[in-house]
Amino acid sequence: MLCAPTSSLYSDFRTFQTLRPWIMPNMVMNILSRLRTMPVRGVLTVIGGFLIHSTISTGYIFGNMTPYLTSYLRARSGSTDATYSETVWISTANYLTLALCMPILGWVEQKLTPRICTLIGGLIFSSGMVLTYFTMQHSLLLTALTYGIINGAGKSMAYPGAVKCALKWFPKRSGLVTGIIICGIGFGTFVFNQVVTAFINPDNFSPDETIEDDLYFTQSSLLDRVPYCFLLLGGVYTAIQILAVLFLIATPTDTPTQEDKTEKGPEQEKTPGEKMKEDLDTASSTDSGTTDDDDDDDGNYTPRQVLRSKLFYLLWVIYGCVVLGIFFVMNFYKTFSQTFIKDDHFLALAGSVGSAFNALGRPFWGAVGDKIGYRETLTIVIAVFGTAGATFTLCEYGGKAMLMIWLCLIYGTFSGFYALMPSLTVSLYGQKYYSVNYGLLFTSMIVVQLSGALLTSQLKSAIGWQGILYIGAGGIMFSFCLCCGMLVQYRLAMRKEKKFGNKHVEKSIDTRL
Repeated sequence: MLCAPTSSLYSDFRTFQTLRPWIMPNMVMNILSRLRTMPVRGVLTVIGGFLIHSTISTGYIFGNMTPYLTSYLRARSGSTDATYSETVWISTANYLTLALCMPILGWVEQKLTPRICTLIGGLIFSSGMVLTYFTMQHSLLLTALTYGIINGAGKSMAYPGAVKCALKWFPKRSGLVTGIIICGIGFGTFVFNQVVTAFINPDNFSPDETIEDDLYFTQSSLLDRVPYCFLLLGGVYTAIQILAVLFLIATPTDTPTQEDKTEKGPEQEKTPGEKMKEDLDTASSTDSGTTDDDDDDDGNYTPRQVLRSKLFYLLWVIYGCVVLGIFFVMNFYKTFSQTFIKDDHFLALAGSVGSAFNALGRPFWGAVGDKIGYRETLTIVIAVFGTAGATFTLCEYGGKAMLMIWLCLIYGTFSGFYALMPSLTVSLYGQKYYSVNYGLLFTSMIVVQLSGALLTSQLKSAIGWQGILYIGAGGIMFSFCLCCGMLVQYRLAMRKEKKFGNKHVEKSIDTRL
């Protein structure tokens, strides 16, 4: 009697196996088959990197935090005349420290493991948040030390280590993996923007003091909660970072993962990232000043060789111009929006929803870059971002609906820029010196942050928030022109190569982006 049900179940199972291609789309089946071949420890490493980046999103919540912080400094500290043009130096100090420390600490990572560097960086980062509870009660300068410099130093150690661990597990999916990890920044911004506003301003107060067209909070119950918010954030960040570091598992670069064995055979076509890497490995010495024998094993280029490449400086300028636009939107979207929208909870929500698009956009654009090429994807991302940035001031006439849509569009596109640049660096220059090489590219932030802070403090009173935002949009459009020129140069070089053959075309990494 037991045989009949067993036979029936077996028959049903065989029937399901036969009909499964019709029941489940091929795309879903392919995804499930890929998931089964992924290494568990590699997936945990990606999750750990995601969690680390979700805590280092301070730069993105600064735009939501700055009205509360500036109002508190004016009312409760020795910096009674602090303005938004001055408190922007806190964000500037944060990114200046990040840009200065990243290439230096990249050398430290060569001596320590990425896991240890990530743990140390995370703890330094969180300690800066906790110490701000004390410093903000004294002066703007001390606040810039803890919330800016200490915070930025910790971020510079934690940021690249988590990405590097994951890329060793999934070298064939560098764009997608990088996008997933750093989308944690967007996720963290979405969550902690709401946490900050709900904790500090649960009553949805609007700024009630106007000084030279700038709005500030003076409500005592709101100001009382501002310092304690930094204690809350510091404690939560520390707990998440300790958990995340437990997930980070490095694998030797010479140990093939399951994905490497099953993803592609020798006959299959290379991805755009692999093609770029191959072009870099075969580049002539006329551009970089080195030969194939000078580079490290497996095509890893040392920082000295990277600095000899003309392509690096072009990428450096593009990076800086795009980040200038991000600087103004990220720091002043709420300050500008408060001039025509009197709803603090909505402004925090708009920033959080935009941050959700920031999170989702990173793996999306990373996957697109893996599919169609980083140069094409980078050009598309910068074009859309520049258009949205140039028209952002029109939100003053479009109201809440337009502001929400434009923030989603802006955050959803510049997220792609941050997802593509690390993958592009690895594709061009290898993984071994990734932290140092990407840190060198990141030094453009020094010029950007100084320029952004100086322009804000010197020109804001003359040109207003609209003029400041237009300057940022101009920087983005300039970088778009550079990307277009780079793309045209690449296409022309490829056309010559196809027409005349490799031996008649000069191999230059400047045309291989």
